[in-house]
Amino acid sequence: MNIRATLILPAAAVALLALAACEKAVRSTGFIPTTVKMKTEDDLTHSWRSPRLNLADYGMVTILAVETPEQGAYGNLTAEQLENCRRILSERLKEAFAKAPGTGDRTLVIHAAITAIKPNQPMRNIAPQTQILKRGYGYAACEIYASDGELGPVLAALMQTSDTTRFSTEKLSETGTAERAAGDWAAAFRKLLGT
Repeated sequence: MNIRATLILPAAAVALLALAACEKAVRSTGFIPTTVKMKTEDDLTHSWRSPRLNLADYGMVTILAVETPEQGAYGNLTAEQLENCRRILSERLKEAFAKAPGTGDRTLVIHAAITAIKPNQPMRNIAPQTQILKRGYGYAACEIYASDGELGPVLAALMQTSDTTRFSTEKLSETGTAERAAGDWAAAFRKLLGT
């Protein structure tokens, strides 16, 4: 092998890995209103919190039904699998907001959507040697925001993509990553609000 070929192969591998990473980068589907100016925390997380948010004003929390927007990407998942993922995220949000952040008379309304799921490929994730390039790994993405009442101004917003983790059982299920990520997303959103 000559020197030129030796340099081209590693460069091609790096380019392929970069393309794979770009596929998972956070992308807005428009679920969060476009007037919200999200800040980049890292390649997989964008967030925003209103400086005027006073959690003490919110003695009630309403969590609307979790959505899977048509402009989202869900691989070949069935309607039943998507419904299960929506249900799990809804449950995790209810757990995270079981106690209202304040004692005021206003209602904090949580809007959430699972905007993408690249299903895991369980058969590719059984043997350790097939996991080296993570070809059977998937990911899941969400958009969550809180508003003052159902139609009021947006108070905080989070967009996050979660990768399949190597040392877990989530990779043995098509929707395992989305199911595990639901708890992470709910906790991250509660933390973003400052409670």
